Amino acid sequence: MFPFKRRKELNIAFFSSIFSIERTLTEKTLKASLLFRFFIEYRITNVYVICSSDKEYDLLREISKYALTPPYLKKYIPISPNLRKAGLLPPMNLPSHLVHRFPVEGEIRLGRNQDFGLHQKIRTTYRSIMFTDSIKGSFIQYPMIYYDGFKIHKIRFDKILEKNNLIIGSRNGKNPLKYKEEIISMYEEKGLTLLIGPPEGMLLKKLGEKFLEKSYNFIIKQGVSDVRAEEAIISSLSLLNAILE
Repeated sequence: MFPFKRRKELNIAFFSSIFSIERTLTEKTLKASLLFRFFIEYRITNVYVICSSDKEYDLLREISKYALTPPYLKKYIPISPNLRKAGLLPPMNLPSHLVHRFPVEGEIRLGRNQDFGLHQKIRTTYRSIMFTDSIKGSFIQYPMIYYDGFKIHKIRFDKILEKNNLIIGSRNGKNPLKYKEEIISMYEEKGLTLLIGPPEGMLLKKLGEKFLEKSYNFIIKQGVSDVRAEEAIISSLSLLNAILE
């Protein structure tokens, strides 16, 4: 059974510079695919990318669009240099991705140009359908109430700081397990947007003490001198997911 969307938004914000270590499109695609899988596993609502150029954002936007599109609709995505290594992406396995060659009762499909991944087109204006009869090919319009992926956005650093549901992942932050009720209360009131700092670190030093109360250390007693940004994202979301249930 697929999970529903979250009651409130759970968003992630990070700097595009986390991809600065990777030199090739292959490496960047593989890292992006790993993060996208985790975003889906933790039912992230919005992904905010803090970047200085459209080139950085366009790469992530195009790869994410390809990854989140059902396999039978990928043929409608234009060829792009950013997608030359898209074949390396693992399956995202969202509800609309897991379909058979023929319609099956209860199967949810997304369509485009009346194409729902079958041998023939289905004459309907519906974008999302669920099959009710595999023999007759009967279906109904189906609102996508299940979680079906995240939305990706480009955002300026100063704009992400204006969000009133912002929390920050930092080794200098509070123990989230001790402040579990505080995190849950904030989430239930207005959702959460988790900000992870850039690879060079020192985010709280740049922000100042006023953001210290919004900071949490999601890797308590870390065993390495430096936690990579992608590791911080994965670890923080894992603990947040457990806290928010």
